[in-house]
Amino acid sequence: MKALNWHRDGEDWILLCGRRRFGRVVPDSKYSAMYRSVLSGGRLSDMANLAWAKNAVLVAAEREMEYEARVAIGLAKCPEKRGVFQAAAPPIAPNGEAATPVAGASGLTQKEPI
Repeated sequence: MKALNWHRDGEDWILLCGRRRFGRVVPDSKYSAMYRSVLSGGRLSDMANLAWAKNAVLVAAEREMEYEARVAIGLAKCPEKRGVFQAAAPPIAPNGEAATPVAGASGLTQKEPI
């Protein structure tokens, strides 16, 4: 797994993994010591200090990377197209006799219904 690194982009902080960007933390426009993380669709999160805003982005990135790793391993299909059993057993014994005894075949008689 590649390392996640924070880089400055003007006043913003960007979380990168190689060349892939996972998130951005921007300073709040009203309060100078507060930051917000950029959510999907350009929405902004609630205000937080820099450490908490960075942590929120970092946790989301780790969760996404873990999900992608799990999907890549878990959804692989078996390349073999054959069934579970190698060869099916024949329904009757090879000598022509039935595999299970039939009532009356060995001298047993069936009882008459009452």
